[in-house]
Amino acid sequence: MKASVLWTTIVALIFGGNLLSPQINFNPDFTAKLSERTSDSPKLDLVSAKKAVGLTGIRYLAYNLDSGKVYFASGVTDQIAPASFTKILTAQVALDLGFPDQLLSATKTSVDKIPTILGLKVGEQFKLSELLRATIATSANDAAATIAEGIASQNGLNPTDFIALMNQKAALLKMDGSHFANPDGLDDDAQFSTLIDIAKLVQNTVKNYPEILLAAASDREDIEETKTHGFYYISNWNGLLGVYPGVFGLKIAFTENAGNSTIVLSERSKVRLAVIVTGAKSLYDRDASAAALLDQSFGLENIPAANITQWQLKQHYKVWNDLINKTKSEILNHKS
Repeated sequence: MKASVLWTTIVALIFGGNLLSPQINFNPDFTAKLSERTSDSPKLDLVSAKKAVGLTGIRYLAYNLDSGKVYFASGVTDQIAPASFTKILTAQVALDLGFPDQLLSATKTSVDKIPTILGLKVGEQFKLSELLRATIATSANDAAATIAEGIASQNGLNPTDFIALMNQKAALLKMDGSHFANPDGLDDDAQFSTLIDIAKLVQNTVKNYPEILLAAASDREDIEETKTHGFYYISNWNGLLGVYPGVFGLKIAFTENAGNSTIVLSERSKVRLAVIVTGAKSLYDRDASAAALLDQSFGLENIPAANITQWQLKQHYKVWNDLINKTKSEILNHKS
């Protein structure tokens, strides 16, 4: 069936994807693999950070990816629900233990996810690179769970072990205010982070994981049907990709606890910036806030503001709506 995206779950994402995991003494090989692509990034310098003009009711962080200079910050050490930012960590651990062409199988438990899913079917096999696009660009929870279960199984581990490895990776990155309890980012009392910690995860991605950046920059690079799986639409729900100049990533997120959240990376005039926004009340507020942070930060580097308009963003959202309607129509036609 060509129309495999469950349109209702996409609507939930766009217009609204336990006890502490046990400490496990892993084979030293796992620690070595997790450490290979873990390197120190510039320490974030909060000394000159200011409050951004016109932004209230959200937490945010805007900084230079190369120097670590923080331009604007609010609530950066507050405990937050990381939501689907968690999937970046899931992807890093998966790439530490696996490789892009590795085949992973969807299972009964990995496909039984809500609310944002592709609709993977039990027994289908996908390349890790395909699941990465679904996990990072579309934020599909069933794709993230299939990655975690598949990588764990092929390394002789269980899903709980994978979560422990996520926490080990976070510790290596010095994400001292974070703990993770699942691979997809669904709200959990034992899953929390801070914007400062998420920034460390972002910096490690930019420095060491071109595969994640490739997935983050992809838009409508659908999963084509093969002998091992069906066709799946893969849209990118980053509202500023293709709208704000120089955007090349990275990840959107939404849960009830987190609100509308986003990480946006942009490079202009050889200046690379990251902005992280969490707790926005709507999709538009999320993207407008991120664009404002980019404009104000680039302005401090003497780079003109892009001045993205509400009309531009809403035209972008219309493309998403059209895909949702197309998918719904194909599903109904297939059933009839």
